[in-house]
Formats: sequence, C-alpha cells, structure tokens
Amino acid sequence: MRKINVIKGDMMFQWKYGFYFLYGIMLVIYFILFSFVQGDARDKLVDICVYSDPAAMGMFFMGAILLLEKSQHVISSVAVSPMTVGEYIFGKIASIGIISLVVGMVLVTQGHTKNYLLSAIGIVGGSFIFSLCGVIVGTMISSINQYVVATIPFEIIGFVPVILYRLGVLPDSVWMLMHPGCAAMEMIEGNMSVLLLAFCSLLVWLIVLYFIAEKCVRKMLCC
Repeated sequence: MRKINVIKGDMMFQWKYGFYFLYGIMLVIYFILFSFVQGDARDKLVDICVYSDPAAMGMFFMGAILLLEKSQHVISSVAVSPMTVGEYIFGKIASIGIISLVVGMVLVTQGHTKNYLLSAIGIVGGSFIFSLCGVIVGTMISSINQYVVATIPFEIIGFVPVILYRLGVLPDSVWMLMHPGCAAMEMIEGNMSVLLLAFCSLLVWLIVLYFIAEKCVRKMLCC
C-alpha cells in the first residue's frame, strides 16, 4: 500500500508541475509528423519515436523532478521519513513508466507491431532504463545546466546505436541485443524470435542500474 501511495504522490507532483501537459503536446506533434510519412518509413519512424520519446522524456523529467525536490527541500523530508530508498526509486520510475506506457502505446497504434503486449513490455523496460539513468545523474547535480551536460553521454550511447540499428545501418546481430536499447526496440516491434535474449538483456541492465541508483540515492539522502 505504501508503494502505491508513493507512486500516487509522484504522479500528483508531476501533474502539478505540468509534466503531463508537455507529454500531451509532444503526442500532438508526433501525430502531425506521422501524417507526412507512409509505408515502411512510417513504421520505422513510429518505432524510433515509441522508443525515444518515453526514454528521453523520462530522463529529462527525472532530472527536473529531482532538482525540484532538492530546491523545495523534499529530499530532507524523505531522509527522515519511513520511506525506504527502494520505495523512493520505485515511485519515481513507476510514475514515469505509467505515463510513458500510455503515450508509447498510443504511438504504437500509428505504426506496425507484431505483438502489443511485447511492445508494452519494451516501452516500460526502456522507460525504466533511462529513468534509472536519470536518477543516477540527478543525485549528483544541483542545476538544470549541469544535468543537461551530464546526460549527453547517456543520450548518445542510449539513442544513436538504437536508431542506427532500427534503420539497418548497424548489423542485425544478436550481439546488438546486449545494448538495452536494441533489446527494447526488438520488443517494441513485437519480435518473438529474440524475446528471451532481449528480455534477459533488459533485466540484467535494469538490475545493474538499480543497484547503482540505490547507492547514489543513499549518498544523496545522507548529505
């Protein structure tokens, strides 16, 4: 029950500061963009947007949320509350993951996927990956300018190989699934043939990033 309340609290915080409104604007922009493209090019564009929008917005919003909490001294309250570090992190990534899933599934209907359930898992997995990266970076910075600069390496590593992979520039090899973004992309496309490998890749990365995020949050709360 406490975890549900934590998620609700984070979602209300995001609603208060207009994060959902920004998601709505981006959704309209994507629909306009899709209307100018047809055929296979449209499917590729939709897949890339389904992957990149929840991921990019999740990372961006995570930084904004942590900075707002620091400026409003929410972090100090969390440090002395019964809330555990795990609940704090889970509330953050789950609240972002829910809206990412809603937006992502709306976008998926504009393209082509072989399995909507698999697409949903891929969207949430990708959102969690980048949200955890956002938590890690967000705990270490104190201004939005620092955050933007600090996330550039994550964005390059997280987006460029995946986009090139989807466009066919990089080889369609199972080794590419070691990249969590490529694994998420295969799931977003509903590709059942590599489901086990893609899922395992995402799971391993999520576990690794979670433990790093947990360590960073503990350090932030102790300061």
